[in-house]
Amino acid sequence: MLTFEFPLHRLPFVKARHHWFHERPAAADALGLTIHYHCRLTAPVPGFRRTPKFTKLVDLRQSEEEIFNAFGKDTRHKLKRGIAEGLRFSIVEDRNELRDTYNEFASAKRLPLIEERVLTAYWPRLLATKLAQDGKVLVMHAYLLDRQCLRACQSHAAALFRSTDDRQQQNLIGRANRLLHYLDMLALKERGFEVFDIGGYALNTTDPELQEVNAFKDSFGGRLVEESVYTSLPLLVLRGFSGWLRGVPKRQPLPASSEPQRADGTA
Repeated sequence: MLTFEFPLHRLPFVKARHHWFHERPAAADALGLTIHYHCRLTAPVPGFRRTPKFTKLVDLRQSEEEIFNAFGKDTRHKLKRGIAEGLRFSIVEDRNELRDTYNEFASAKRLPLIEERVLTAYWPRLLATKLAQDGKVLVMHAYLLDRQCLRACQSHAAALFRSTDDRQQQNLIGRANRLLHYLDMLALKERGFEVFDIGGYALNTTDPELQEVNAFKDSFGGRLVEESVYTSLPLLVLRGFSGWLRGVPKRQPLPASSEPQRADGTA
């Protein structure tokens, strides 16, 4: 279980808290500016608004062969091809590299950017990885690590398709993105993690883009689970008041793991 505290964007003297992987929210948290992500409880809790969230979990206690064989046939083929292309896997050591790479991707897709205040709080508990060719980054992923429940949850993923108009290069980036997911699983398994959370699943979506995201995630096997995000009522009120002051209601972005292919942030 993890807890992060950081100042609000427009009220820096007020702090919000993110809680992760708890069984359920503590009653006292209903009085504060808090969000609980990935709670196991799926029932209403007084003092909070519950939002159901779905994700897919891969069991890393399996052997490498079992993990690989659970992938779809097309994914296994593309992984073998990607391995043969000699892409370089490495760990991202500089948080600014993660921020800059993801924000380039997010800007192209008109998604919320990584906020520095959130990244500062989260960075010590993140593992970021990348695949590069000839020194050029093709894809980058980041994972939130809970060493108590041994769960690694994808928080951000950036595949730089829009950096090129070359169709062959775009296909290479697509294969690199699949390959990086697999290499991430192996790297996390080696570090002792037992659960790989692929970072959200848009159940029953009618959005064609999110349907493609779901199909991509389905290709890695795993089991679909329902969890909860609980937002305290004071935080909801503050968000509404902040939107009223601006004159335009604005959706507050949640961490990417709670919504497929979305970015992070709070009030």
